[in-house]
Amino acid sequence: WVSFLKTQYPQLADHLSTAKSPQQMFGAVTKSYFAETIGVEPDKICSISIMPCVSKKREATLSDMYSAGELKNGTAQGAKRIPDVDIVLTTRELARMIRAEHIAPDLLTEEAFDSPLGESSGAGVIFGVTGGVMEAALRTAYYCVEGVNPPPDAFSDVRGFEGRKEASFRLGDRTLRTCTVSGLKNARDLMEDILRGEAEYDFVEVMACPGGCVGGGGQPITDGFEMADVRGPKLYQLDEKRPLRFSHENPEVAKLYEDYLGAPLGEKSHALLHTHG
Repeated sequence: WVSFLKTQYPQLADHLSTAKSPQQMFGAVTKSYFAETIGVEPDKICSISIMPCVSKKREATLSDMYSAGELKNGTAQGAKRIPDVDIVLTTRELARMIRAEHIAPDLLTEEAFDSPLGESSGAGVIFGVTGGVMEAALRTAYYCVEGVNPPPDAFSDVRGFEGRKEASFRLGDRTLRTCTVSGLKNARDLMEDILRGEAEYDFVEVMACPGGCVGGGGQPITDGFEMADVRGPKLYQLDEKRPLRFSHENPEVAKLYEDYLGAPLGEKSHALLHTHG
């Protein structure tokens, strides 16, 4: 989607969020905060990402995605370049590897993820479905404006597998106009409407793949059937069962800011978690 907008509608590129994808944020934090925590040099860590998206392989090679190494070594000519993410495998590739080793995942013992960075929230889980990024952000935006958490499902109107869905919400003293889009054809239609002055929103989320990441091009293929409309509801079920439903309540994220990043949008967090070009 980002490449699509920058190449097809460069005049709108300044409206893109500078926030990196979860893959690249995690890679940058792994090779900075995590590396310092365990006392290991960043270039001694191999960061491997398992993703439903084929495009993540290219994303990991972009010039903006070497931020942890640049924070440590600088950007002068000759400074060592360290990618935030070293290897990206799709979920389909991982599934093939698991089958090749005759591993039965349903027979494995459930274990917690390692800390730091092992805790997740329901808001993080729903990033994988169309409207999920927006819903997660709105939950925290509401808290930042109102000082209290909203009902977890207060912004469920952004959900749905339609190609384009509009909604509006009261946030403080204003009405927030939102639009979620699934699929690049629908994204193109939206961009054209915006350029013609026929559409105006405060917050737009675009997922290139129908249904979001659950329908990504790197996902396992099941007998030729599209599984996004099956996988998506499962993410909402996982969200409902999570003890943490809000990103800002994740204790490991809070500790990350307290111990390392400082304030949101501060110098270090901006260097690691945002693009600059």
